[in-house]
Amino acid sequence: MKTAFKKEWQKRIKIGKIRWAVSLLLIIISAALLAAARMSVDFADWFGFNIYPVFSGIGARMWGIFPFSAGEIFVILVILGAIAGLVCLILYVKHRKGSRFRAFLNGFSWGVAGASAIFFLVTVNCLLGYSRTPFSVYSGLTLGEYTSDELKGLTLYLVEKANAAVKEAELDKDGRPVKPENFGDLACECMEKAAEKYPVLENYYPRPKAVLASEVMSSFNLAGIFFPVTVEANYNQSMPVSSQGFTACHELSHLSGFMREDEANYIAFIACRESDSPYFRYSGYLDALTYALNAYRTAASDEEYYSVTAMIDPVILSEYNYRNEYWAPFRKKVTYKVSSTVNDAYLKANNQTDGAKSYGRVVDLMLAEWKAEGTENDIVSE
Repeated sequence: MKTAFKKEWQKRIKIGKIRWAVSLLLIIISAALLAAARMSVDFADWFGFNIYPVFSGIGARMWGIFPFSAGEIFVILVILGAIAGLVCLILYVKHRKGSRFRAFLNGFSWGVAGASAIFFLVTVNCLLGYSRTPFSVYSGLTLGEYTSDELKGLTLYLVEKANAAVKEAELDKDGRPVKPENFGDLACECMEKAAEKYPVLENYYPRPKAVLASEVMSSFNLAGIFFPVTVEANYNQSMPVSSQGFTACHELSHLSGFMREDEANYIAFIACRESDSPYFRYSGYLDALTYALNAYRTAASDEEYYSVTAMIDPVILSEYNYRNEYWAPFRKKVTYKVSSTVNDAYLKANNQTDGAKSYGRVVDLMLAEWKAEGTENDIVSE
């Protein structure tokens, strides 16, 4: 009996060593890929065009068959698994008298194996994308300084476009946009149409998924999230409907391999404005105008700023107020503030030196395109 137990114990130790070896290998590969991408844009681009589509395509197709967010379920299982694993590890070590350290390492190897696998998937499906050549290069845009008058011109242009879009959108009795029944399919069509204009965006786009725990997302200041483990675009279905279209396209844009937030915003704007759906066009222009107004607010006097906002359709102003009323209670929560701080640190750690402010740098891209086309013309040929 003791001999059988000893053999079984030795077998478990051997398997544990294999797990440690595999985990270490995954960590080394991930770290090497990250270092190579940070040191060489050419490598990051090569990976993004040749290897990333394979990993993302497999993951997107595999998890895309589920109508619910597999990423959301995964997070819940990881949390529950971590708690259960900790309890089991304590009991496991407790009953291994005389070899508790080995027992600890053997049991802990399961957690390390899982973490290293997640780290590898996050690396290949997300982190390497931050080192790629910026999307602005592929779009032919030249970023530079701009004047207050140029910013005003762009803002007025977007006011005009948003005012036209709201008149085409289907609204309910309260003036809120009605979400299309085929929302997910339309979001994918938006991205596919954007890829016709910019082939670098060509990729497989699974339908974006609404998160069931969207109220929790709101408390963490999350409108959407790209989940690299399952390669899913998730969005907050509790926030105002007017934000959901732009957010869905923003998260889908990460599947094209472009991870910088300003570029994801710009790609989402392109996707929405090119859409045949009045809802998505309205959502796109509404968010683009939001960023432009925020930028113009800091560059203009009160009189100049309010002269521009006076031209905005009352329905849009009502929508902005509705958005502010929704988010106001969440801004007071500790989770909201902590999440904002963590997100800011995460972005800075991934070559986005502006941190959370990088979301607003979409204005630089819109201005570059607007100036390239000429102030008297549309941002794009229509």
